[in-house]
Amino acid sequence: MIREWFTYLTTPCPQPYRRMGFLRECVGIESRYRRNRAAWAPHLDRSRNLILAAAERCENRDTVLIFGAGLLYDIPLSGLLARFDRIVLADLLFMGPARRAAGSNPRLELATLDVTNSLQALADGRTDLSVPTAYLDDPAISLVVSANVLSQLSIVPNEFLEERYGQAEEASEGLGRDLVRAHLDYLSSFACPAVLITDETRIVRDRTGAETGTVSAVHDVPLPEGGDSWNWEICPLGEIDREHSVTHRVRGYSDFPGNR
Repeated sequence: MIREWFTYLTTPCPQPYRRMGFLRECVGIESRYRRNRAAWAPHLDRSRNLILAAAERCENRDTVLIFGAGLLYDIPLSGLLARFDRIVLADLLFMGPARRAAGSNPRLELATLDVTNSLQALADGRTDLSVPTAYLDDPAISLVVSANVLSQLSIVPNEFLEERYGQAEEASEGLGRDLVRAHLDYLSSFACPAVLITDETRIVRDRTGAETGTVSAVHDVPLPEGGDSWNWEICPLGEIDREHSVTHRVRGYSDFPGNR
């Protein structure tokens, strides 16, 4: 607990994002990773390998743009540095490992970025979304990666809006769908190859392994056909309670269908 509190106090984070709860969420993910490192390892390996497979196929080797890179667990940083001239790590905030990596390598750039282009409005209680356009006009971008961020886009904003502004569950679902669709459209708008790795379904099991419930992780927005699929044992027995575990069904595209 002391470690988490110290991290919360010392991690740079723009005040609106801190107030909404993004830093608290990141600290919680970091703690969950430490508790479940072995259970998470296969998922993280699959994510890193999929990104490297996409990188190998790139004809241009200028810049990789990575959304959701604040924790770095699923990013094959050394492999990408061996293949590309520059890596842009884009996220709302960056935990210690990402800040230290960027501080020791001039080819790593940290870009504090709201990938939805809408969080300021949401922080003010307005749910009219803006279209994200960052980096679309940058000809140096050779590969764009959305790493385990799609299903996370609505979690903190919806919790914030429900608590602060009394947003109803139906409205939260609608906002979630809009954020997911906007991000998929954004990825499809890049002229270069794109990688998408995302939770697709959350599955709850009892201690016998029997499924007791499933829910879409992307608000029932359909994902394109194809890609790879695997399980992520995100909450083994004992993480939430002694009776239930949570598995995420993950889908990964090394070449996300776009408008190229």
